[in-house]
Amino acid sequence: MEKAIIETPAGFAGLCWSGSGLVLLNLPAPTVSDAEIELESALERLPGRPNEAARPPAGGSIDVKRLEKGLNDYFSGKRADLSVPVDWSHYTEFQKKVLQRVYSVPWGRVVSYGQIAREVGTPRGARAVGGAVGSNRVLLVVPCHRVIAHDGTLGGFGGGLDWKRKLLKIEGLDI
Repeated sequence: MEKAIIETPAGFAGLCWSGSGLVLLNLPAPTVSDAEIELESALERLPGRPNEAARPPAGGSIDVKRLEKGLNDYFSGKRADLSVPVDWSHYTEFQKKVLQRVYSVPWGRVVSYGQIAREVGTPRGARAVGGAVGSNRVLLVVPCHRVIAHDGTLGGFGGGLDWKRKLLKIEGLDI
């Protein structure tokens, strides 16, 4: 896997990718060293496959410059293209199904955990969907901040509710 730290208007974001796509994308941190520490910590928690360590870095599966432009646009308040391939191999089948649905939620829109549960075939599984959304390691690309509670409140967010509010506000939503 390959790693990079990219600068955005909101700080420095760490990312990691494999030959299959993006594996990690952290929210921006204030300094390069903070971003590096957060990225290494996230990599340590990454569930691996038995042969992952033996796989050589593939490189080139994502266009880092294009992603950097997208993040710069995003944090400048512009509608951004953050569509890059995602390496789904570190997720369970259920997490993958939920996160692939979240991947398609457009800029400036929100969906509820319950709505996603119904759409992925588990109509009473809003809490399970919340757990799957919480497993997201490619923030912004899979826009889990756009998933809210059924009553219109924010629900949870791994980066904290202040970040979730800030991200939604960038997209023109005041929740």
